[in-house]
Amino acid sequence: MRALAIFFVLNVHSAYFFKTDSYLFKILTTLNLDGVSLFFVLSGFLIGGILIRTYEKKEITFKTLFNFWIRRWFRTLPNYFLILTILLFLGFHYKTVSDSFQFKNYYFFLANFKSALPDNLFPESWSLSIEEWFYLLIPLFIFILIAGYKFKPRVSFLTIAIIILVFSTCFRYYRLSHWPYITGEQIESSFRKQVITRLDSIMYGLIGAYLAFYHLSIWKKYRKPLFFIGIFILYFNFTQYIFGYFGLIYSLVFSYGLQALGFLCLFPYLTELRSGQGFIYKAITRASIISYSLYLLNYSIVKLYIIGFLNRTVFKNIDQFYLAPVQYFSFWLITIVGAILLYKYFEKPFMTLRERI
Repeated sequence: MRALAIFFVLNVHSAYFFKTDSYLFKILTTLNLDGVSLFFVLSGFLIGGILIRTYEKKEITFKTLFNFWIRRWFRTLPNYFLILTILLFLGFHYKTVSDSFQFKNYYFFLANFKSALPDNLFPESWSLSIEEWFYLLIPLFIFILIAGYKFKPRVSFLTIAIIILVFSTCFRYYRLSHWPYITGEQIESSFRKQVITRLDSIMYGLIGAYLAFYHLSIWKKYRKPLFFIGIFILYFNFTQYIFGYFGLIYSLVFSYGLQALGFLCLFPYLTELRSGQGFIYKAITRASIISYSLYLLNYSIVKLYIIGFLNRTVFKNIDQFYLAPVQYFSFWLITIVGAILLYKYFEKPFMTLRERI
């Protein structure tokens, strides 16, 4: 699922090397689902499972919560801070970044907490910001219910997940109802890419973790029908997104949740697929391992800066007919090689250090 999610992300980013009215663009983007939403649900499911197992096995103290945060931050922050720092140097060099306040917002994941994310530094980091706030807030809220109000873990998890899910959905409706006219840019910046409007997508994964732990027999029993229901929901939602049959109230208020629900319905069946062999299995496994590095590198570093530099130098004399395919394959090659190196020489050593600590 992680490999599939990063494929969806890279596929849509690379498709834009071709003209949007070309057959190649349509082929690449047809049936391409939202990989970021899949990452959200997957994070909620995996991290929710870790939290449930942790909170059910031992007495909950603040040290338990702090240990969870340390493990998460060792996993996500070193790579992020490295790429962000590189982009800051490039931004200052090319004079696209000069606002020191914006600089602080990116380091503390505040750039898109309740307002639009600036697009001149690290625009794809909007989704990581949502993930980081999930890592910080949801375990804290659950800890407060368990340690402070003596709720049982299972009640705490379900309560927090439902509250956040309902809050984000209602907030999107509130925002839509108070804006008389909404542009496509506002849809991206103020609905799809903000922390407070998208936390509900991760909550669906958390609910999935709850069902898989506390109601495992039901989770397994209906895995096949749920799988086909999930496929139907995802492509129903996809066609609605393309053609807009139900208008903005569906697209901006309910479609994000429905898409997350569709992905969640795939999980009971796919979590039973535990092993494989051959080249395809190894490629999927490798892609999932380096997926975080692929995510961090592919857009700003590779597409905007590296491919942009090659366009001004190496690619400038290439015939226009061949330029898009050359850009396309260069993007994939550079991104994959770069991600392998970043994972091997930076991400993996920090993971090893985490285990030692």
